[in-house]
Amino acid sequence: MPLHDSHPLPRTDPLPRTELPGAHARCFARGEATVVELHGEIDVFTVGEITGDLDAATGQPVPHVIVDLRPVSFMDSSGLDLLSRAHRRARARDGGIRLISDQPRIRHLLRLTALDHIPLSATFDDTPAVEAPSRTAHEGGGAVRTSRAAPAGRCRGCGGGCRWGAGRSRCASR
Repeated sequence: MPLHDSHPLPRTDPLPRTELPGAHARCFARGEATVVELHGEIDVFTVGEITGDLDAATGQPVPHVIVDLRPVSFMDSSGLDLLSRAHRRARARDGGIRLISDQPRIRHLLRLTALDHIPLSATFDDTPAVEAPSRTAHEGGGAVRTSRAAPAGRCRGCGGGCRWGAGRSRCASR
């Protein structure tokens, strides 16, 4: 004897397909910098849609990239990892990135995850030009800190033609 009556459920139309909020990027030039404006929810499901755009911007020689996060409605650890990776990639190519966000939640998330070492502004007007990261070069036996990018192929320490920037770890003019 069955424990319950089994009646087939009435057949209904399938539920309409719901789209997850996507993420996309819009890239454009602003002065000497490339702006990558991120939109939507950046999470594990959507980060792949914007990775290529950010990789292209940071893959240039001496990239100067501004990542505009103001249109982002949500970001999880996948988005934070993407920003960290872009920052490391730009620095490895003697460039840099800056972030723009006026959203307290995003700014707080960057602070909590120690990504606040990447320069952050609220608007484009507050964003100084993107410069190459500081490097230590040797000049006359002493260390010199400089944050300005020297012309390509010129030493950041002495400004001479020693080609320090071409893979050498020391100033060759000594």
